Amino acid sequence: MSSLVFDTIKILLTALIIFAVAQLSQRDTLLAAILASIPLVSVLAMMWMNHEGANSDEIINFSKDIVWLILPSLLLFIVMPELIQRGWNFYPALGGGLSATIIGYFLMIEIMKKFQNVS
Repeated sequence: MSSLVFDTIKILLTALIIFAVAQLSQRDTLLAAILASIPLVSVLAMMWMNHEGANSDEIINFSKDIVWLILPSLLLFIVMPELIQRGWNFYPALGGGLSATIIGYFLMIEIMKKFQNVS
């Protein structure tokens, strides 16, 4: 399979998953949240890595890095709802949550550098 065809399939599959979660959220937010919380992007990324010839060590390191980076990604889901509850509009609250997440990523990467090899 050519690289362009494979890349197109990856893009379409990823877009389909995002679309499915968005549509489902209009009918059942809990079910949409369950689908969104499944690490589909990570699973797909590891499948693409394997298909494209990544070795076991690369996939292992990728998986371990994800575990460390889940923690700061949770900041979005803690900060944004708190800001909305305090009266913020959606987009400013989203921006605040994303800002907290980005700061969290930078801090976690520094922690990772101290406790493990980070490239």
